Amino acid sequence: MKLRYLAVVALAAVSTLAQAQSKPEDLIHLRQGGFQLLARNVGALNSIAKGDVPFNKETATNTAEFVSLLVPQIWAGFGAGSDKGAPTRANAKIWSDDAGFKAAQEKLLVITRKLPAAAGDANSLKAALADIGGACKNCHDNYRDSSYH
Repeated sequence: MKLRYLAVVALAAVSTLAQAQSKPEDLIHLRQGGFQLLARNVGALNSIAKGDVPFNKETATNTAEFVSLLVPQIWAGFGAGSDKGAPTRANAKIWSDDAGFKAAQEKLLVITRKLPAAAGDANSLKAALADIGGACKNCHDNYRDSSYH
């Protein structure tokens, strides 16, 4: 858990620095790195929930806690001007539909805050991950550019 906490603290520090520097490419790289960490950790939780990896309450809870700490940090990467500056899948709708995008962010934040408590058993974890998958899909469908390769 300490290592995961330190990773989030480091990401938060990078997030703060990236925002202070206000270089669009820094913000883009910040959010892309955050999303990669998110995907890997949610993928690990999915493997546990599906039974591909033996259920271990401590591992599941620690990973879930990391995800719940990570998600708020990712949003810092969507600062002003970060719609350009490096290759990105971010759709222009992010900046034209601020209210909708913020609502999608909030939905994922609420769900991931509940994830550590759900990680106590495989069935609860599976249900929570289904909610996360739905929130991710909604955001991808509405705010991710599918033409990026």
